[in-house]
Amino acid sequence: MASPNLLVMLTDQQRIDTVGAYGSPVCQTPTLDRFAQTAAVFDQAYTVCALCSPARASIYTGLYPHHHGMERNEIEFRDDARLVSQDLIDAGYRCGFVGKWHCGVEKLPRDFGFEGMSVPGYGNARKTPEYRAYLERTGLEPATVETEGAGWANNTVLMGKMSGPVEASVPYFLAEEAIATLRRYHDAGQPFLLFLNFWGPHAPYLPSEPYASMYDPAAIPPWPNFEDTYEGKPVAHRRYRDSFYGEGNPVRSWDEWAKWVARYYGFMTQIDAQMGRVLDALDELVLADSTAVIASTDHGEHAGAHGGVHDKEMLMYQETYHIPFMLRLPGQKEGTRVAQPVSNLDITPTLLDLAGVEPQRPLDGRSLAPLARGEDQPERGDTVLCVFNGHHILYQSRMVTNGALKYIFNPTDRDELYDLNTDPWELCNLIDDPAYVEALKALRVRMEAHLREAGDDLVHIYFQNLFAPRQPATPEHFTPYRD
Repeated sequence: MASPNLLVMLTDQQRIDTVGAYGSPVCQTPTLDRFAQTAAVFDQAYTVCALCSPARASIYTGLYPHHHGMERNEIEFRDDARLVSQDLIDAGYRCGFVGKWHCGVEKLPRDFGFEGMSVPGYGNARKTPEYRAYLERTGLEPATVETEGAGWANNTVLMGKMSGPVEASVPYFLAEEAIATLRRYHDAGQPFLLFLNFWGPHAPYLPSEPYASMYDPAAIPPWPNFEDTYEGKPVAHRRYRDSFYGEGNPVRSWDEWAKWVARYYGFMTQIDAQMGRVLDALDELVLADSTAVIASTDHGEHAGAHGGVHDKEMLMYQETYHIPFMLRLPGQKEGTRVAQPVSNLDITPTLLDLAGVEPQRPLDGRSLAPLARGEDQPERGDTVLCVFNGHHILYQSRMVTNGALKYIFNPTDRDELYDLNTDPWELCNLIDDPAYVEALKALRVRMEAHLREAGDDLVHIYFQNLFAPRQPATPEHFTPYRD
């Protein structure tokens, strides 16, 4: 059998409940819903880390952040990092890259063999030469931002809408670049890997019309955990929430948040439509039956959940760690649901497995192809490990879940335990509940096994007292905010 083509479409900061195939009650994603009908839909997929650079670097390498070196944003790969593109190029593949990189500024996609866009750091698509060239070809005016909301201490633009037609928008431009790349690879007749990485629906939420007006804020009900009081939870959760608003400032009401969520939904639906254009191009080029396609994201988004939290990062709630993930194998005609917990850490092993390529270094992830084919994978186990190593603040956490129960180890604060069957919105921390003592012990055993297998430094730092009783953090332990 000829080597299959490989297409990975990644959104940025997408909640799992934005997808109809995962039960979205409001947000519309007709492309992803249609795709799910002929794909393996992973119901318990998690990001390895709810932070852009660590998650993306893990996607490209199949390694935990402490192994590829990018444990936080704004740092670089280790010198010995090897990406999936390098293994595939050695096997005769052409590798293309369109969109957001956000894996450092010293080494870019081209330095790992990718053809196409190489935007340093987080980047801004509207300032790239590719976008300017696209506008010149089409005679379109560049889209501009109409600001409607801002946040953080520096008053960063975080919500609004884009001027002009959809065709002038960044998502449309990225789809155009991806389609052009598919046509070139089709004509060349070589197997290929193409990453299409959208900048959204990550804030700033900037949909174009008609998507900007598609959702009525009044029709969006508040998240069931919007009134979370953080009772019995780590003190750092409230501190992080308040860092967005500023100490002493009121938290945004749901009426206000609903306007932001409406823009977020509109942005996601706009991106979904551009995914549809790319999948249609696969059909037109008669590539669909010879191409494996992954549709997923780097991590999720709070979007006002848990008392009005913005963004993601240190709070290891489902909104940011539980992610959409779908894999369509070449020629697959019927969809299936996969219940076993998996991670986006598994993307590189999956791509290499599908291509029949042996990795040139040990990987932390495992191929998802057997699960997508309906096969058992007992060696994978029934839990996944997720990590956080700090970003805006010095704070580390580790999380392990089997999809029903979730345990979070917070070395400097109170630990967390949630029963996702009875409390899917994670309002009640069960860490001290005597009814869950045995379940907690079992999850801690699984976490320690994960940490030791991964060579995680937390095992060495805490040695034999990994889960010893700790005094929960109090407000007095924190340095007060300063103007």
